[in-house]
Amino acid sequence: MYIYDFTLLHFHLLYPKSKALSFNYGAGGAAKINIKKYEGSFFEKKRPRPQQVFWKEWQGVRLPLFFEEDDQQELITYHPDGSASINYDIIASAFFLLSGWQEYYGPERDRFHRYTYKASVQARYNFITKPVVNYYFEMLREVLEKVYGANLQHDHWGNNGMATCLTCNVDRLHSAWHVAGKQLLYHAKAFDLTKVLLQKAVGKDAWFNLPEVMATAEKYGAKTTFFFLPSNQRYNGHPNADHDLTKLKYQNLMQKISDRRHEVALQGSFGTANDLVQLKSDRGKLAQQAQGNRFHYLCFQPETTPQVLQQSNLAYDSTLGFSEHIGFRNSYCHPFYPFDFKNRKAHTYLELPLMLMDASLYDVNFMHLKPKEALEKIQPMLEEVQKFRGLLTILWHNENYSKYNEHPVPKGEPSWREVLETILQQLKAAGSEFYTCAEAAAISKGGKQV
Repeated sequence: MYIYDFTLLHFHLLYPKSKALSFNYGAGGAAKINIKKYEGSFFEKKRPRPQQVFWKEWQGVRLPLFFEEDDQQELITYHPDGSASINYDIIASAFFLLSGWQEYYGPERDRFHRYTYKASVQARYNFITKPVVNYYFEMLREVLEKVYGANLQHDHWGNNGMATCLTCNVDRLHSAWHVAGKQLLYHAKAFDLTKVLLQKAVGKDAWFNLPEVMATAEKYGAKTTFFFLPSNQRYNGHPNADHDLTKLKYQNLMQKISDRRHEVALQGSFGTANDLVQLKSDRGKLAQQAQGNRFHYLCFQPETTPQVLQQSNLAYDSTLGFSEHIGFRNSYCHPFYPFDFKNRKAHTYLELPLMLMDASLYDVNFMHLKPKEALEKIQPMLEEVQKFRGLLTILWHNENYSKYNEHPVPKGEPSWREVLETILQQLKAAGSEFYTCAEAAAISKGGKQV
């Protein structure tokens, strides 16, 4: 029953009033609603992905459904006696996506041991920007409301709408002169190169700009969660931070961030995704006791990382997004409790899924979009989060608040900072609430605002 229990836990979190209403999962039962139960052996055989997917239309949207053999049934049947049947197993389909089953049992890993986007069903069937689990839950909510005459809609964020967490991974504070400077030299921009080098010479690198990051957020009524990277040592040839977080200069910086009511959080350095001792050591280097984490380079090893997080006593994590593409890695636009595959139940730490990262948009190895193209690609995803009153989690590195980016913007295009500000303007106009990650996690766990 772990499939049913895990899925129902999250349905009840999304619609708390539904706890008083019942439905049958599989044959038998006295409830007025019946959901077909998949009886095959997919989960017992621990296959990573179903062999086939059926598509059914619901409210004008085509949705993938797994574990079925007959695609000729109508999706929902309302019977003359007032009862109803959902003729496909949306419970098992929701569990498959939300639990990350394909990642745990799939062998595909990149050089950082991360599950690859291209191996996922979201990539294979092109629904990465559609929160399919939310559609399954909305379908069940609609049936429960029609059969029982109930109103199950729930206001999570206090505004009858969506919420946003704006975040910043602090990797590089002193590298603009070298990284951006090299690009300026290559493009023969002598004036800008001179300016970047002069800033460095007087001890103010162009990327040492966290007050500017805070001011940008405050302009739109937002607060930023800064994920600080405690290690400045290379790991298997890969860079961590370009600064020593234990020095007084950075301890004072973190304190100033907290004083302005933004959040200081942990960015677990390379290797900590499967090393609890090292993760705790990293956490101890911050000026405050961090409540949440996001792993550097979004490193997440499905076999080990959830257990590390479970034992870390952190309240939340915000790593689960694909580096290669924006969207919904677990096909869900709300916080959720990750699945514990060893004990067959939910973990107790909360995941705030990462949906939108700047590097995913422009990196040549990822989506490789120009700023105007990126704004166009982002819109459908924003509309989905707004539709389901979800939580949009954004990651914009401090380098991209600067005029001097690692990857120069083509002439005639807006800067990446302008892209972010356009998004924030749209979110504010749409009535989004803005929270730090710790605030959003507290609301999600306690069901009330902090």
